Amino acid sequence: MKTIRATIGNFSLSLTSIFNFQFSIFIVLLTAAAIPVGVTAVTPDVTIKLRPHCESTMCPDFPRFDSETFITNGLKVGDMLDIDIILSNPTAQPIQSVQSWLEYDSSILEGVDVRISDSFPLVAPGEQAFAPRPGSGQAPDSDRVKIGASNVSGGMKDAEIVFARVTFKVLKETEETVKIGFHDFSLLGQEGKTKVLVIEGGRTANILKTRPDDLRLFFGEGSPSGSVPTPPITQPPVTNPPVATPPVTTLPITQPPVTQPYPTDPTFVALQPQGLRVMTEGDPPSPDGLRGAGKVYLIWNPVSDPRVVGYNIYYGTVSGRYIQRRTVSTETTGVTIRNLPVGTRYYFAVTAFNAQGQDSEYSYEVAVTVGDPASSTAPFTLEPGTSIDGSVIGGGGQVPGGTGMPLIALVAVAVISFGASSASSYLWKKFPRRA
Repeated sequence: MKTIRATIGNFSLSLTSIFNFQFSIFIVLLTAAAIPVGVTAVTPDVTIKLRPHCESTMCPDFPRFDSETFITNGLKVGDMLDIDIILSNPTAQPIQSVQSWLEYDSSILEGVDVRISDSFPLVAPGEQAFAPRPGSGQAPDSDRVKIGASNVSGGMKDAEIVFARVTFKVLKETEETVKIGFHDFSLLGQEGKTKVLVIEGGRTANILKTRPDDLRLFFGEGSPSGSVPTPPITQPPVTNPPVATPPVTTLPITQPPVTQPYPTDPTFVALQPQGLRVMTEGDPPSPDGLRGAGKVYLIWNPVSDPRVVGYNIYYGTVSGRYIQRRTVSTETTGVTIRNLPVGTRYYFAVTAFNAQGQDSEYSYEVAVTVGDPASSTAPFTLEPGTSIDGSVIGGGGQVPGGTGMPLIALVAVAVISFGASSASSYLWKKFPRRA
């Protein structure tokens, strides 16, 4: 499968000479043709599990019920069930994005709190919360805990990583089997709502090894019968030194240091990503009529500035008002936005950001109606089977829009247009019109 990166910028460029522009376009096309195909394989060896929350560095697991299930100790009405989501990363791969949606029974448990670790500061929109309950007036994505966040500053390489903490309250007891499990896990691709991603070869790769184990709830007293007890954690003996009374020393009164905000960089803010383009494939609406599985593909040119550490993709249903955001690292110049409502028009813009969290200027806005290939205002052409951010483009690969022309034809039109504009400007200055 080929991986294609578009390198053609936005055509509204500021140039000192049409000849410089033509030469730049020629170099860009040669560079794009020379990009090697193929990526280095990653190791899918990361596992994810639920563990009782604790503040120690040596935390015990839940008792083992069977080979695929843990089980809690006795729970009663009103008890708080405090759980950590743990990643095991034995080969210290740089984990940059995690999504771990949970399923639970909202008639048995009430969602109280969900917190994502500070190690993953870029929280996906709407993915640090419990899903709305039926009857709330929102789409009934019931009995879900939506959790997803990223780290684009090199990734987390610890052998064990605490990703998030979720707290439930027990509403009632039952003799039926009740479980908390991971929703829609993904092992081979990038679809699904439970996955662990690294950046590899300029695109994301899922390194989740196996299906995560469920957590069974046990209601009653003490430990559940038939479970495999968790071995106790032994601490080394503590040797207390002899108690000595230290001399009393009066310390001088010091003022706490004043924390200065990150300095702004006006030259960085003036940068602007170029070449943002958008396309969509024909996709029918879902049976419930509420949401479709619509996908939108975006590509843009990399910003060649060493201060750039990532890109923010902003989008929304009103031009110039973006209420959603997707964040990727500098190694990625293409992204797939999934699960957008089919038939809805979305507007997109991209910024670069630096280590201080400053955004650059927005790129030019592009728009598309999800599921309607003919609606794109900035089409681009890809071969069938091309992969963008792990999603494969089907059909003919070409999305017609305002022109419907392929990329090279658009370049030629842009060159001719700029040539005509420059010639017109020259003639106007050389032979000004007389009244």
